[in-house]
Amino acid sequence: MLRSLRWSVLGLFIPLCALVAQDTTVVPAPAPAPVADSARCGFCHHPHIPRALFEGLLISGSLNRFNAWVRADTTAYVNSATWQRNLRIGFDWDQDDFVVNMLGHPYMGSTYYAAARANGMGYWAGLPFTAFNSMLWEYFGENTQPSINDLVNTSLGGVALGEMFHRVAETLRDNGASGGGRVLREFAALPFDPVGTVNRLLQGEWSRKGTNPVEHNPAGTELRLGAGAGVVHAPGTGIDLKAAEASSNIFAELKYGDAYIDSMRKPFDAFSMQVQFAPGHGGLTQLIGVGRITGANIGSEEYPRQLELNQRFEYVNNGALQFGAQTIELGMSSRKHIIERFWIRTLIAADALLLAGINAPGAGIGPRTYDFGPGVGATLSLNIERNTDPYLILRYQPAYTRTINGANGAKHFTSFALAEANVPLLRELVLVIQGNYFTRRSDYANGTHNRRSIPELRVSLAYKTRH
Repeated sequence: MLRSLRWSVLGLFIPLCALVAQDTTVVPAPAPAPVADSARCGFCHHPHIPRALFEGLLISGSLNRFNAWVRADTTAYVNSATWQRNLRIGFDWDQDDFVVNMLGHPYMGSTYYAAARANGMGYWAGLPFTAFNSMLWEYFGENTQPSINDLVNTSLGGVALGEMFHRVAETLRDNGASGGGRVLREFAALPFDPVGTVNRLLQGEWSRKGTNPVEHNPAGTELRLGAGAGVVHAPGTGIDLKAAEASSNIFAELKYGDAYIDSMRKPFDAFSMQVQFAPGHGGLTQLIGVGRITGANIGSEEYPRQLELNQRFEYVNNGALQFGAQTIELGMSSRKHIIERFWIRTLIAADALLLAGINAPGAGIGPRTYDFGPGVGATLSLNIERNTDPYLILRYQPAYTRTINGANGAKHFTSFALAEANVPLLRELVLVIQGNYFTRRSDYANGTHNRRSIPELRVSLAYKTRH
């Protein structure tokens, strides 16, 4: 599903790119009139809802036709009869696999959200816009019964991924660059913001010179790219080195913005994202993003503290645990000076898991091997930093999920513990030593229990760049 979605989007946009590229003459645009609140918005776009709606329909239509014509997927064969039936029977839960539901649908939602952002809409307008397009897809894009979990994951997951991807694309683009480097930057932004990238091409913004938006390179931003190897324990109930396996590891971590060194005006002006690949152990094993929706200063100059409302997207698929969730986080953070250039940063938060998916023996319905349900949890973290560079990271996240679709009466208790040390080697090279410990305990109505855990130890070299 995810692969077909990606290729359906590219299949739609590449012919458009080829058509426009027939005439590469660029006419310099007149200098825009100064606007007080958009001096650094780049190429400013006023909200254009009709065009955004058209592009949302174009995304759904192209995906439906790709599934029907290329993949010969029978669920894409829709007509007025299937539409009437879907409108009549309403929503239920589906039986799709974990990757489709917890990663594919959020990515699809991010393209809907990209259509909103590319047409001048912000976070709060993009949320109902994404939900609206998700509902249209559930009723009219497939001949299967509309799915509750798809609506939630596409809408909330799409907004979280979409806003982070939008800002990643803005950091990749450079309105002041020119030549081949400028074109390469635009292409690099395509997977993150396909709609915005194509719109920029059609509007001549791939080559037009201008200012960069404030999202281009906010203060406190740091990117780390790394690779290494580690020891991964096979699923079990304890730590047994004889059962451990070696695993390669590739990761990217982005810390975007910082509420303690820059003012936060809009949702996701500050967020963090972690992506991890284990080529020999499942491929994409982790994609987690946490964005600040809003907050308020509640501390003093000597002891800065902030009340935060965050949105979190989680996808973990590491062989022992499949866990995905759409989460709202409310907590208090602090950043206190220790000595010289060293600081300590903390976060204590309560988590509301609006919808989580978790695998366990006997879970799910039909071919689906995981349960759906809401839950509650917590996030406790402590970082020691030199300026804004992390030296030591400690994090603990317990969660409780109650099944509402899947194994009857199941209760799932999960926890994630992280300890990470970052040792500077050179100015831009860091040795990363990371230990993870995932656990899950499932209790069932018939009195049975199941436990599973997976410890990991990884050593990697990372290249870092920051602003």
